[in-house]
Amino acid sequence: GRADLAIAAHVPADHLGDILIELEFLAVTHAAHPLQHLGRKVTLSDLEQELQVVIRDSGVLHKRDMGWLGAEHRWSVSSMETATAAVSNGLGYAWLPRHQIRGLLAGGVLRPLPLREGGRYKGVLYLIYGRARQAGPATRQLAELLHAVCAESAGRVPGGDPPP
Repeated sequence: GRADLAIAAHVPADHLGDILIELEFLAVTHAAHPLQHLGRKVTLSDLEQELQVVIRDSGVLHKRDMGWLGAEHRWSVSSMETATAAVSNGLGYAWLPRHQIRGLLAGGVLRPLPLREGGRYKGVLYLIYGRARQAGPATRQLAELLHAVCAESAGRVPGGDPPP
């Protein structure tokens, strides 16, 4: 089937998409994880020896496992929540959305990895109409609501600039 509205990290070549939200991802582990106590910056070689928790892509055509570095030890999970729970319980490392782990960082449960490079990256989610010209009022209303909710979670006013 075809979707009237989709949220995706990539806009298909034959569609147009609007940025819905920009997310910052941080490389993190539990505060007691051995990578936090090396006494030096963490390298790619260090990461390759540890368990990486990866969020599995649920797409059908072009599967991508988000953030996978090719680590020898990998756990693929189906959601951000599962990845957060695994890492919060001391199982490996992952790149997780800052907004989702803010409380765990503030509480000292999770800590950003002291990586030499690549400790954070930004990801964008796009809102894509399946057939924009044929979108009905309910589809358009849903799109407006999604934009408003994402703007609010990012601390912005819908249609406005981020606060200073």
